[in-house]
Amino acid sequence: MITKKDFCSRMDHSCLGWVCSRDMVKRFCDEALEFGFASVCVNPDQVAWTSEYLHGRCGVSCVVGFPCGANTVSTKVREGLEAIANGATDLDVVTNFSLLRDGNDVALTEAYKRFVDAVRSADPRVVIKIIMYAPYGPNGFLTEDETKRVAELIAQSGADYIKFNCDPDIIKRIVGNSIRMKFSGASTFELTMDALQKGCERIGEDSAAQWLRALPDGFWDTRV
Repeated sequence: MITKKDFCSRMDHSCLGWVCSRDMVKRFCDEALEFGFASVCVNPDQVAWTSEYLHGRCGVSCVVGFPCGANTVSTKVREGLEAIANGATDLDVVTNFSLLRDGNDVALTEAYKRFVDAVRSADPRVVIKIIMYAPYGPNGFLTEDETKRVAELIAQSGADYIKFNCDPDIIKRIVGNSIRMKFSGASTFELTMDALQKGCERIGEDSAAQWLRALPDGFWDTRV
């Protein structure tokens, strides 16, 4: 069973969006420290302040090429290296889906390699998560074939995690144990617990503090 400590240690507490004020970022940092979350995930402009505020007490995740992934590889590399210099411990980089849709798997593979190699050279301790999206029911962003192709490419990229927002069973069948899994955009406590039980080692969410405060007394007592 999953304990409260284990649950909290998997959370990337994400303060992302069009407007993320300093007060918002501070609240997410304070919640991460209160519950023992793995990291606070912020936009690039907030990395330096977040790192200084947390002062090593919690990880700092930074998104790269977010949200569309349509930057050039050189731009993503520069963005990632700047985030590391500003104190990021984790980088969550978005796939270029136009390359995938065009069937240009060679260019996509090279893009992953250049980014991973640059980050490893700068600081091998930095955790790299490559973001894909995949269908979770009707009107999925990617087709079944595209989901399989991009998951296989990410698994071979040298990154630490594949990050996605579909049923973890779909990804697990493709990548097996070749790469760790991060479930993104967790919208409920129940969905998050399901993802953890299916093998995801990180969760991207923005509401875990509210979920935990709303749980009834004694909820974790039977979880050992």
